Amino acid sequence: MIVKTIDQGWGQHVPLKQFETEILDQFLATTANDDSRTVVINSTWYTDDLHQQTLSWLSRSDTDRIVLVSMLDGPISRPDWYAGTSIPCHGVGYYPGNNEIDFWALVVSRWFQLPSLHDLVDTSKITKPFICLNRKPHNHRVRLYNDLLELDLLDRGLVSLGSDHGVAIRTIENDQGRSDLAPNADTNQNGIANDIMSLGNVDNWCHCFLDVVTETVFDVDQDWFVSEKIYKPILGLRPFLLYSPNGGRGWLRAHGFRDYVDDFRDITDLDLSDPAEIPKFLLVLSEQSVSYLRTKYIDLMPKIMYNNKRFDAYVQEINNTIQRGIKCPI
Repeated sequence: MIVKTIDQGWGQHVPLKQFETEILDQFLATTANDDSRTVVINSTWYTDDLHQQTLSWLSRSDTDRIVLVSMLDGPISRPDWYAGTSIPCHGVGYYPGNNEIDFWALVVSRWFQLPSLHDLVDTSKITKPFICLNRKPHNHRVRLYNDLLELDLLDRGLVSLGSDHGVAIRTIENDQGRSDLAPNADTNQNGIANDIMSLGNVDNWCHCFLDVVTETVFDVDQDWFVSEKIYKPILGLRPFLLYSPNGGRGWLRAHGFRDYVDDFRDITDLDLSDPAEIPKFLLVLSEQSVSYLRTKYIDLMPKIMYNNKRFDAYVQEINNTIQRGIKCPI
């Protein structure tokens, strides 16, 4: 049985927290009803102080199993943090292994709003080389923004960046949608609304050829976490580059998705798996004609459609994992 849940993350009034609870209740149903003494620890907003309190409690308690959960945000706490307790610890959610659950893929599958297929594949609408939308000013996003600024590329594509002071550094005209699934949906926090469940302004999206994805974490392969951002080009039918070490190819390929790192050898020798090379590539891409962008989109269509169809199969695999239930022998 679950004897204790340690969780100081998002409150149950938040719809996405409710969805996390729905998934965990199903996935941990067997554990909740067995004879074990299981402690569930949620990694969201997990602090050093909370960790010390948790270790202290575990040292005084008879515990058979720790289930460590990371779904709403990237993993903070790791299974090896509890090695000193000698209690078996099993990661659920964004931890590699048998109990991996891609929460944000499920969120996107349930709530994401898409325009018509006709709009998305209409190459006559493509006029700009790239789009790169950023809300929270994480360090890697600010670095990319500054590189684009230095290369005079901000106006060549569609680029946005929020700030920590409630006023965005750069916004996109007519692109301020929002979703109330998560906290801080309006513009007060970063100057840009938290539009996690759409492509934003449809015309803006359709005008752009390539999506430069800046995930919540910089090193996707290392942290093993993605959000809805990676699925926007996959569902929005656009080639994309992930601004991440190794181009995030480890994570993408492990989950059955194809990357575009080697698809632009016709115009550049730059290593597109290196995030430092991406601004230079965008400069090259911006020098290509609109005709090139439209023709290249058609050339990449088989891969674009493969990733789109792969998403549906991937979501089914995640649901199968949830239905199976947790694998964590004591």
